[in-house]
Order: sequence, then C-alpha cells, then structure tokens
Amino acid sequence: MIALDAHTGQHIWHYQTVHHDIWDRDLPAPPNLIRVKRNGQEIDAVAQITKTGFVFVFERETEKPLFDIEEKAFPSSTVPGEEAWRTQPIPAAPKPFARQEITEDEISPLARNRTELLAVYRSANKGMFHPLEVDKQTLLLPGADGGAEWGGAAVDPDCMMYVNANEMAWLFSLVKMTGSQGSEYSQGHVLYNNYCVTCHGPERKGNPASGYPALIDVKQQMKRDELSKLITNGKGMMPGFGQLGATEKQAIIDFLFGEEKTEAPNVARGIDLAEKDAKTTSPYRFNGYNKFLDDRGYPAISPPWGTLTAIDLNTGNHLWQRPLGTFKELKAEGYAETGTENYGGPIVTAGGLLFIAATKDGMFRAYNKKTGELLWEYSLPAAGFATPSTYKLNGKQYIVIACGGTKLGTPKGDSYIAFALRDGK
Repeated sequence: MIALDAHTGQHIWHYQTVHHDIWDRDLPAPPNLIRVKRNGQEIDAVAQITKTGFVFVFERETEKPLFDIEEKAFPSSTVPGEEAWRTQPIPAAPKPFARQEITEDEISPLARNRTELLAVYRSANKGMFHPLEVDKQTLLLPGADGGAEWGGAAVDPDCMMYVNANEMAWLFSLVKMTGSQGSEYSQGHVLYNNYCVTCHGPERKGNPASGYPALIDVKQQMKRDELSKLITNGKGMMPGFGQLGATEKQAIIDFLFGEEKTEAPNVARGIDLAEKDAKTTSPYRFNGYNKFLDDRGYPAISPPWGTLTAIDLNTGNHLWQRPLGTFKELKAEGYAETGTENYGGPIVTAGGLLFIAATKDGMFRAYNKKTGELLWEYSLPAAGFATPSTYKLNGKQYIVIACGGTKLGTPKGDSYIAFALRDGK
C-alpha cells in the first residue's frame, strides 16, 4: 500500500503486506477509505483486504495500525540460490475471513476419491507462507485467487465491511530441469516459460476450470497474425505483452506451432544476443496454477467453497459469515449451501440491503446487511463476475450488474441487467 499527497504526488507512507512475495499474494483490490469509531472518537482510516484473508487497517495519514501487527517467522526456502523472507506481518484483528489451513478432517466428505486426496494432502507442504520446493507440492490456502479478489469489499457508514472470499486450495511446485527432461530450451520455449507457463501450463494443457485455455491445438484455431495481436493486446483475463518485440513474439508462435528453426538468434530476456545456438539452461520450472480438486472437479476441501463475511472494523469482530453460492446438482444430493468460487464484489445500500452476484452459479442475491439473511435471488442470463452499481433516476433507485460469464467455465454473456428497488427495498 502506498499513500501519496493527491495534490503534489509526494510520498507520505507505504506498507508491505507480504515480504518477498513468491506465492502470488499481490493485493487484489483497491483499499476502502473508512471512518473508525474508537474511544468516542472518529478516526480517518484505510482498510486493505488481501488474498490471504487478512484485513490490514491503518490510520490514513500516519500509517499507525489500528490493530496490532506482529512479524511472525515462517520456514526458509530449500531452493538453491533462493532466500525467502524470514517473517511476514500478521494482524491480530480482524480475524481472517477465509481459512488459512485445514486438517485431514477437512478433506472434502463429498469427494469420491477422498483416499487419493488424503494422500496428496499428507505428502504436501502446508502453511500459507511455506516456500515452494523442488519435486514436492505445497498446499496453498487461501489459493492464488484468494481469499479476497478484485471485486473488493463494501463498507457502510457504520464501518461494517462486507467481503466475499474464495475457499479454494491450490497446489504449487517446482521441478528441476535436467538431462532427459530437457534442460536446454529453444528461445520460443524459454519465452513461453517466462510469460505463458503459469496460466497455460508446462504441457500447454491450460486449466479450463480456471478459465485458462489449452494451447496444444492453437495452430488449428488461429492464424499467425491473429495470435501475434492477441499476445500484444491481450484479451479477457489475459494481459497484453506489448513489451515483447516482433522477433520474440514470432519465437513464441514458432514454439506453439511446432515450427521452430534449428538455428536462430536468441532474443529471450537476459540471454546473450550473440549466442547462435538458441539454447539456454533453465534449472527449475514452475508447474503452474493447479487447483486442488476432486475427481468430479469440485474443491477437494470441505465446504464452504465461497463465503460472504460481515466485519465490524470498529472492533475487529465478525458479525456474521455465510456460504455464498450453490451447485444445483449438489443441492439435489442434499448439500444445499456449499458456496462456490466467486469473482466480483458486493455493494450495500442505505436501506440496509447488500447486493452481490460474483458466484459461479450465475445468481444475483440480496441479503439483510445486519443479519446475513438471504432476502432475494435471481438467475442471471450469464454469471455476473463484477461488482454491481446503483443509481437513481426520476426518484427511483436501481441496481445494475454486468453479466459477462466465461470465467470458471460458465457460458459467455454480453448484457447488463438493471433492477428497480421498491420503496427503497
């Protein structure tokens, strides 16, 4: 987090919520500007939600934490040449709004292959800040997509925060590239590993459950110029890589199309351009973003898999927490409130309503902000992976949500749906 003087751009203060981030723990959403009530006084403050499930709360102008933060020690890295940071900041309050570790008992009781999942759990490293190891999986919870995500949190005038969270474990690991594994890569392969492998995987199989497509047959799906434009500009979840030159992009396309030349100038980042053999050595490879799933594609940990939490930022106490989202097929099996992965945030109204879409099931819901009671729900034409907006027209209040779908394997949509509130409710 960085605080700047908006008039001059002058740096006021900054705070690092994760030291030496090697787990994809970037801050996912903008902070919330709040006014905390403490000892009869109101304090201008700022609250930052995180992928780890923590909420950091500071005095806005001074960086003074409103709840104690302790630097706690975590394991060191065993990867040669890597030095993980020795400590991480852990706030005493509010308590985390997402699970950060699980026991064997929390391996999903719904899973048909629970014995297999238990074996994976037992063999993996565990712990939110456990560094990745070579040839051994690390169970990351919350996963790479939170905890909190880019939808952000809503805060009402009473300083009550409402935040939705993913409850999905991920498996991260490294593998050493030696000998027959192909430690010598062509320039296209090196560039693919640098820019593409984390989403599309080392085998180019992607991760459809997360919305990352396979690239194995991309030659049959796209022409060279189309793929080059896509690499430059990005699309949907994929960022653009405008920093890559034409030669670099063509090297990636050559690799994906299986048309690499045996000799070509090596232009991969950090590689001597004078080399003529287009080969380099990469000692380790990240095995990609892999969700910990059962054999039916559901999260391998016990529900809830998505939650909505109300937090009193004056005291740090949770007011309520409830599962967010359902799977119709599991509901038919008797598992009504499992929660689902969710992307997009809530809004809260002066009339005491909290609106949120965000869920994989494509529903739009309204809750009582004080109790968490579900008051209304509506099936959208496509999942609303977005934060709603509210506006007033001719004396009537409306709520609108963008229905784009596509994430989490949901159908694509292209509509905005607006709802009128009746008598402010």
